[in-house]
Amino acid sequence: MTWDAAFEANYTDGILVLHKGRIVYERYDGCLDDDTLHGAMSVTKSLTGLMAEILVAEGQLDETVPMADIIPELAESAFADATVAQVLEMTTALDYSEDYSDPDAEVWTYAEAGSPLPKPKGYEGPRSYFEYLQTVQKNNDAHGDAFGYKTVNADAAGWLVARTAGVSAAEFLSNRIWSKIGTEREAFYTVDSIGTPFAGGGFNAILRDMARFGQLILQNGAWNGDQIIPAAAIDRIRKGGDKAAFAKAGYDLL
Repeated sequence: MTWDAAFEANYTDGILVLHKGRIVYERYDGCLDDDTLHGAMSVTKSLTGLMAEILVAEGQLDETVPMADIIPELAESAFADATVAQVLEMTTALDYSEDYSDPDAEVWTYAEAGSPLPKPKGYEGPRSYFEYLQTVQKNNDAHGDAFGYKTVNADAAGWLVARTAGVSAAEFLSNRIWSKIGTEREAFYTVDSIGTPFAGGGFNAILRDMARFGQLILQNGAWNGDQIIPAAAIDRIRKGGDKAAFAKAGYDLL
């Protein structure tokens, strides 16, 4: 398949390629153009993880501490005795399914909790992301044993950022990064009914600003002579996670 054919076959809205900090290829289709905000979906998780790693690198967040020590509201949940590192690396042992093809999977209860829309009559479940996190229980495995792709970990990490920094994940990203790298447009998060940013998938931005963000990471957190992100945070991400734990997850295609 040619590059040109792949653009159509993959229903691509837009693509931008940087080389040495300069745009060398840029293409849009459908309703997207260079000034249109687009949902980043689960790429948002990478932003959330980065924010947490900034706080770790700066000594504000200890990745060895159990979650309940920082967020007491999680004391009765599966997250209580998981460490910050286990949440960031998604090696928590959670009784939670993200199988979108299963109508009974917990991800749908989670989505309902995070919806900003009015709840249906008789609804008695959680009404926000953080309220839902308090209901998640453990499975029969041990924290740290195996990787499992579960978006609730990213929202728990968003809560860690908010509790440690004293501002929401959206405000932290705006204050520490987005306002400092010459972005062309604002970005935004989708939120739940009480205004909590969706740290697991709610980020929206234009493609050129996402490219700026990528360039910032490539430059080890430096921008025009200023160290916007501690280089140690990016070094930690580059080292990756536990390959043995990932292998146990059973993602054969990966």
